[in-house]
Amino acid sequence: MVSSLSPIIPGPVRAVIFDLDGTLMDTACEIDAALARTFAERGIAPLARREVEALIGRGMRSLVERALALRGKSAGVDAVVGRFEHHYADLVGTEARLFPRVAEGLELLRARNRKLAVVTNKPRMFTEKLLERAGVAGFFGTVVAGDDGIARKPAGDMLVAACRQMGSKPAEALMLGDSDNDVAAARAAGCPVWCVPYGYNEGRPPETLACDRMVETVEDAARLVIVAP
Repeated sequence: MVSSLSPIIPGPVRAVIFDLDGTLMDTACEIDAALARTFAERGIAPLARREVEALIGRGMRSLVERALALRGKSAGVDAVVGRFEHHYADLVGTEARLFPRVAEGLELLRARNRKLAVVTNKPRMFTEKLLERAGVAGFFGTVVAGDDGIARKPAGDMLVAACRQMGSKPAEALMLGDSDNDVAAARAAGCPVWCVPYGYNEGRPPETLACDRMVETVEDAARLVIVAP
C-alpha cells in the first residue's frame, strides 16, 4: 500500500469510478435500522452497529445471510431478505449522508471534465434513490448496480462495464473505494485503485487494504487526479 504522502499518480486519469456505501455515503445507519426491524419481526435480537457495518459491501442477500448466521439462524432466507428490502425501501435516503468533502471533490472532477461513475453491489433502485436524495445523481453519467445482471464485486466485470459505458480504458479509470472488494475488483478490471480510510471494509482496518494509495477524502483524491498528466 502506498502512503497518503506518496507523490505517485497512476498515469493519466480520464475517469473515476466510485464505490457507494462507505466511500461516497455513510449508509450504515439505515441498513442497521432496516435489519433491526426485520429481526424484531422474527423475535431475533438485533446486531450491534459495528457488526452490521462489517457485513456491508457484498450485496443485500449476503448481508442478511451473514447477519442470520451470527444469530445461529439459516432458514427462510428468501423471506427475510424480502422483509429487509421492504424496510430498507422505507428508510433509504432518510438518514444517510455524504461523507465530508465528497461534494467538493465531485465538483472539482466535473469542472475538469472527468467522467464519473458509481459501481456498487447495492440494487439499482436503492442506489439511484440514495444519489438523488443526496443531491449528487447529476454528477454520474454511469451507474452500474448489483442487480444489473453483471458479476458483482470483487469480480472486475462491473468496473469493465462502467469503463465501456464511459468510453474509457480501464488503465485510465481510477477506482476509489473503501474495501478489499473494491481493491480486488479494480485489480481484476485493470484499474488503478485508491482507498479512503473512513469506510466499512467488513470491519478490517484500512491499513490492511492493498491499494495503490490512501487518500483522506474524495476531495483530496480529486485534487491529485486533476493535476495528473
